[in-house]
Amino acid sequence: MNVIIPVAGEGTRLRPHTHTIPKSLLFVAGKPILAHILDSFRGLKISKLVVVLGQKGDAIIDFCKKYHYNFKFVHQDKRLGLGHAIYVGSKGLRGPTMALLGDTIIDYDLHRFCQTSDNALAVKAVAEPQRFGIVEVKGTKVTGLIEKPSAPKSNLAIVGLYYFQKIELVRKAVDYIMEKGIKTKGEYQLTDALKHLLEKGLNFSIVKIDKWYDCGTSAALIDTNRYLLQKTHHFKPKKKTIVISPVYIHDTAKITNAIIGPHVSIGENATITNSLIRDSIINRSAVVENAMLDESIIGEEAVVRGGLKKLNVSDSSMVEFP
Repeated sequence: MNVIIPVAGEGTRLRPHTHTIPKSLLFVAGKPILAHILDSFRGLKISKLVVVLGQKGDAIIDFCKKYHYNFKFVHQDKRLGLGHAIYVGSKGLRGPTMALLGDTIIDYDLHRFCQTSDNALAVKAVAEPQRFGIVEVKGTKVTGLIEKPSAPKSNLAIVGLYYFQKIELVRKAVDYIMEKGIKTKGEYQLTDALKHLLEKGLNFSIVKIDKWYDCGTSAALIDTNRYLLQKTHHFKPKKKTIVISPVYIHDTAKITNAIIGPHVSIGENATITNSLIRDSIINRSAVVENAMLDESIIGEEAVVRGGLKKLNVSDSSMVEFP
């Protein structure tokens, strides 16, 4: 089969980190988001793996050189929506194709997901369905599709993982909504194209996913880091340092006089001294000194320095620092 991964989004909700790094290369639980996705493809027989690029695409191309898939890189010059991204990425493809968003980590057996004679949409029940593409179902069969409904009739959100028996039909459907100018919130949505196919009689089934981790905001990235560390926990003991699991500490990180964890990822060549860090992501070559960090993301080569206090406080006193 083929695989399409759209990674053209600019990641505006993750700025300032995405000013210099593509969203899909942000570090979480020991490696970039895209690495988690590509590693999940092990064991799949992939004919062609298409990556749909936007700005800073060269960095993604360089990163993908670490893998041995049959890559094809295409550019989405204008951000016209997910439907348009799939349209651009599917050019020249035919037959079975899986599509997976480049800022989403899904903990599911992808081999099992693709073992179907139907078109499959991965879904999950959500608290705010009006924020997502929503499916209406009867059993496991899809009866309706709507993008970001104001009055949703279902709470099953499409989580960004798809399997199509004939990708050429999806491309034609996107072409149709573009010709008709069918947009939702100013973009050509894949959900609207699939709705068109559903109305023409194409069958879709749902696969319910429990573990779906969006990496679209800083808070979501921290949440995803917290979960994935349960599976990617790794560190070697450091002198004068207390480590509270789970954490991921790259072997080249230099750490002294610190308390690290729980739920901390530290990238290669980072330097941390005299600090307490929990529930945070410290990227490659960052420096943290004399600091207390919680729910923080420190970018590559960034420097964070706090201040140490020396006190001589008598009995029954109270000292508060802002």
